[in-house]
Amino acid sequence: MYLEYFGLDKLPFTISPDPDFLYPSPGHQEALAHLSYALTDQGGLICLTGEVGTGKTTLCRALMASIPEGDHVAYIFNPQLSPIELMQSICDDLGIAYERSATLKEVYASINEALVSFYGKHQRVICVIDEAQSMPVALLEQVRLLTNLETDREKLLTLVLVGQPELRDLLKRHDLRQLNQRITARYHLDLLSLTETSEYVEHRLVCAGGNQMLFDPAAIETIWRASEGTPRLINSICDRALLGAYATGSHLVSSDIASQAIIEVLGADYDAVPPVHVGKGAAGIAETSGKYILKSALAFCAAAVFVFAGVIAYQNIPALKTVSLDRSDPYAVLEASRTEGAANCDSSGWRCIPVDWNISELRKLNQITVVRVGSRGSEAEWYDLEEYERGYAGEAVILWQAPADYTSAVKPGETAPVIRWVRSRLGAGWDQEWTSIGPGGVQVEVNPEFYDPLLERAVAEFQIAEGLKADRIIGPKTLMYLQARQ
Repeated sequence: MYLEYFGLDKLPFTISPDPDFLYPSPGHQEALAHLSYALTDQGGLICLTGEVGTGKTTLCRALMASIPEGDHVAYIFNPQLSPIELMQSICDDLGIAYERSATLKEVYASINEALVSFYGKHQRVICVIDEAQSMPVALLEQVRLLTNLETDREKLLTLVLVGQPELRDLLKRHDLRQLNQRITARYHLDLLSLTETSEYVEHRLVCAGGNQMLFDPAAIETIWRASEGTPRLINSICDRALLGAYATGSHLVSSDIASQAIIEVLGADYDAVPPVHVGKGAAGIAETSGKYILKSALAFCAAAVFVFAGVIAYQNIPALKTVSLDRSDPYAVLEASRTEGAANCDSSGWRCIPVDWNISELRKLNQITVVRVGSRGSEAEWYDLEEYERGYAGEAVILWQAPADYTSAVKPGETAPVIRWVRSRLGAGWDQEWTSIGPGGVQVEVNPEFYDPLLERAVAEFQIAEGLKADRIIGPKTLMYLQARQ
């Protein structure tokens, strides 16, 4: 309806998983790199997770579109199958002949024979299973058996499990540990930041034939806050917003038009500006997370260090207090909401950490946190995370109690007292005093505070499992995730 009006060739914000519209955000690029691992000779089992609407299926479609000619792919979109139905579906997609009356064992043998034939022709075979979080345990066990199809050196079949975050929890079950241990690559697809949302919208407009941005910055922020960076919701809201702009004769989507579109998509009860957030908005958000952290650090250093009186323990932090306070100061909000005049941010293990993480991460970590709310262009206001509704502006400060002896980030090959705590948390501690043979046959004690290659591997596996960047650096974010680990 509005295509000609805005000079577009096709609808830019459909919710169908069209790989031509894939937005190459850093997260999506990294996820696609993990999936592309399936196209190597290593094979194995790969796991991709992400919240509803984050673009997992689109990534899978992009992967399948990139498969070289001659290779084979099976795409299973219905996880509610019996084991034999799963095997039959794989056969159907790969063109493998089998008798309809064949038993599960016979179909399995047919697949194995076909895979050996493909292997002899240097043809790879990939099987993508979508919505894997809904698979029954019996079906996941059949997936495990499929990973047994291999030669002496290589896997004959690469399996890609795609699902919601519940899939990660499902794979942690004790009775699925064999399957979980066979996963060779994992990636969790996160929500889009404010900057990424703006780039995402512009990218889809360009892909649809547009030559200009049709949303003003205030509208983008309004859409991002309502969607929390979920691509599918962004698409639905933007589509309605363009229709609204067309209906009113506007060539640019304003914040008001975006707000009306949000109500039409999310329902009439959606409160675009929650009462708790009425008033002042936020100062500008940095263009990237790195820039924001730097800006925040400079701002905090320039301000006088807010001094609390006394020292508290994490376990004895009282409940939220109702007091009048300066909401422009995150330190003041932290002190008033969580402490009784205790703890400087740099005393007794307490630190104030400025971050730009998404709201789901902040909640998951269960740390003492205040968030900036409101809109760009006005003074910042800070609220306790528990007060947050929909106005999170992408900046937060965490009052964090670091593990004992933690001073700064630790890289592989370095020595630090906090390494003992990390070993214990990851279950990588030593049950006895280890020794090694040094020069001249002299026994040398192994230092448990040394960040060795074995612990490095354990840290990387933990980071991947939690959807973090597998940089192997033990810093605040990795430590917070370790503290939140059950």
